[in-house]
Amino acid sequence: MRNKFAEQQGVNFQPLMIDFESRQVIIIGGGKVAAKRARTLLQSGAVITVISPALEVEIQEMWRQNKVNWEKKPFQSGDLKGAFMAVVATDDPSVNLSVLQSSSDVPLVNAATEAGEGNVQFPAFLTRGKLTIAVTTHGASPMLTSRIKEELENQFESDYETYVDFLYECRQLIKNSPLTKQEKSQFLHELLDEAFMSEEKQQQTILWLKRLAEGGGEV
Repeated sequence: MRNKFAEQQGVNFQPLMIDFESRQVIIIGGGKVAAKRARTLLQSGAVITVISPALEVEIQEMWRQNKVNWEKKPFQSGDLKGAFMAVVATDDPSVNLSVLQSSSDVPLVNAATEAGEGNVQFPAFLTRGKLTIAVTTHGASPMLTSRIKEELENQFESDYETYVDFLYECRQLIKNSPLTKQEKSQFLHELLDEAFMSEEKQQQTILWLKRLAEGGGEV
């Protein structure tokens, strides 16, 4: 459970990006919330074990496809051993409390129904390739969170994935180019212009940067 001093001081959660690749995550509960958490964590490469006497349809299908492990039983105090994260997602307050009381050695704890009881929250987020944008109101208004996410999805459409990949490739080429530090900074700034959303413009720019790297371009 969260530190009482932190609660009294009003400490806020801070946004972080966490690498879950091959990390052990234990989800206690087999309902829709557990399925939602599993869906998110699978995208990041986590190794997921679900502990629950029964599973909701979606998470049961994940198990059938060998995407998650399933221990068909009630939670017991030793079930969190070796976990990098524990997700508390049952609708039984007594079980949830038992999990939280057993989680002192678990680095990350998400309490799905009582976010303040854990030390990790799951924000709403959208991805466009290497671009990730997260939104949360810390439980104040899930509807507002959804609205903002929808607005961002409309603002950053699917072609943004290609654009961000283009920016990444340009940055690598510019870093290894003969341009001066000031020229590199100026060029990176210019790449944020809407004109570079054009696929043709992107191809021309990449070609020019490659020629520059080979000594055939002009500054």
